[in-house]
Amino acid sequence: MQNPFQYGRVVGDPYFTDRESELAELITEVENRHNLVLYSPRRYGKTSLLMKLAADLEKKGMGVIFVDFMQVTSRESFIRLYTCEIFRKTAGRPKTILKKLASLVSGLRPALEVDALGNTSLSVHLDSAPLKSQTLEEVLNLSEKLDPKRKWLVIFDEFQEILKLNGDAFTDSLRSVIQHHQQTSYIFCGSRYHLLLELFNRPQKAFYRFGKIIPLGKIEPGKMIEYLIERFGTTGQKLSQELAEKILKLADNIPNYVQFIAAELWQLSQLTGHEPNDTLLVQALEAVLNNQSDYFLQVWSSLSIQQKKLLSALSIDQSNLFSQDFHAKHKLGAISSSQRALQKLISEQIISKENGDFCFGDPLFKLYITSRMA
Repeated sequence: MQNPFQYGRVVGDPYFTDRESELAELITEVENRHNLVLYSPRRYGKTSLLMKLAADLEKKGMGVIFVDFMQVTSRESFIRLYTCEIFRKTAGRPKTILKKLASLVSGLRPALEVDALGNTSLSVHLDSAPLKSQTLEEVLNLSEKLDPKRKWLVIFDEFQEILKLNGDAFTDSLRSVIQHHQQTSYIFCGSRYHLLLELFNRPQKAFYRFGKIIPLGKIEPGKMIEYLIERFGTTGQKLSQELAEKILKLADNIPNYVQFIAAELWQLSQLTGHEPNDTLLVQALEAVLNNQSDYFLQVWSSLSIQQKKLLSALSIDQSNLFSQDFHAKHKLGAISSSQRALQKLISEQIISKENGDFCFGDPLFKLYITSRMA
């Protein structure tokens, strides 16, 4: 029997849950040709939401291009990724589209490649070095000129990574072109929200107030509990309300971790022949921490001694962080040292500040520290 939960990947139906209001808002904004800035911490299901959005819009005839800036290492790689993506999403005969691409973009030599299964893909070669600014402009204009009657949505995921690619020059070039587009809407996404918001909120930046900012929060707990109980029920297992609430608490209601823990609990229930219970949940959590231990150990090893001491203290006590009593109790030394350590932890998104309190960005890392390190 297949596990009713999936994690660590982009998920669709039936694993995709809730987000109806967020999805409806995004569809309305895009259909009105508004540009959006969508941000959330990692593991909140942002990419799964965007893939659901893309699928729904494509059913309505809109073209959707998805470019992950984690894959972009230069302007040249951006041009190749963007061109291949728009080729893949443009309706028509491949050879006809190829000729259009060659005529619309100077310095571009596109070619068709066919694999052993007969699938057609595009390879892109650039003529000139250094790259002409005209080439980037013409590639960005493809959504407006390749099929002028069609509306497009371009999704730039992890957009804050553009700051690593010759800095402001790339953002200036991008903004100067796409601000004139009439048939294309843009969604700029990211998980490092301080960097992302800096791009769109600072007057000195090229993308200042270029789009409506939409934060993606956690799924409403009641909805998530209903989802857990329903998914267990599809396989004939009964999950109690109390146990579902415990899963949410352990995962801090972060969608990916909720699915991860629930998947392990379901698997243990299947193996043992017992209904989900507290004992199996403890074992499921231990299995999850063991699975993530190499990654967590790598993060832990990269920290300074002061950062480790501060995290160990925060994992068991979040009260009065900068008080003398807190520092004496946890043997943290000078408060100024903790302040510097905290700023670094925040910049690395290991710690975040919510409603005036400092908390772990990753609840499983907190559990790893309390059970293995603190």
